[in-house]
Amino acid sequence: MSSEKISLAASNTVYTYHCLCSHLILATTTPLPALPQRHNCLDKAHIMPLPPPPMVVASPRARPKKDIAPMNHYGMLLSTTIDRSPEIVRSDDGFEKRYFQRCGRCSLAIGYQLDWQQSASDRVGRKDDCVYLLPGGFMSTSDMIKGKSVDAGIGFVGVAEVAAV
Repeated sequence: MSSEKISLAASNTVYTYHCLCSHLILATTTPLPALPQRHNCLDKAHIMPLPPPPMVVASPRARPKKDIAPMNHYGMLLSTTIDRSPEIVRSDDGFEKRYFQRCGRCSLAIGYQLDWQQSASDRVGRKDDCVYLLPGGFMSTSDMIKGKSVDAGIGFVGVAEVAAV
């Protein structure tokens, strides 16, 4: 993700998305089409910022600082598992280390997180500030209820196609 600030079209509505197997896996205040996309990559993944880890409070009487600005976007993955070891994927810029996020029910890869080394950082391991959501692996709750087909109007790039490049 670039260092420039992302302006997200957040709302008071919570949008929910399901895996193709109908398992609930994503809730966000920003609809998926409004999230920025990776344009320098074959998968055209949506970039969803993740909330920071919860603050550890040393004392029960300690209160969080009031000068922290509220987030205008909130998104979280639900019932997903993350691969313990990364997969190396060939990209236009060389190679990427990706830790795939998978559906907790059917193990479909629905997104990935990059390694800190991808951003020229001294840190090692998986970046936890955002997740790249693969197009074609989701359906909105309303589309699922209506019985709409996932491939109707949604560009689909499978993980096998990205890895095979």
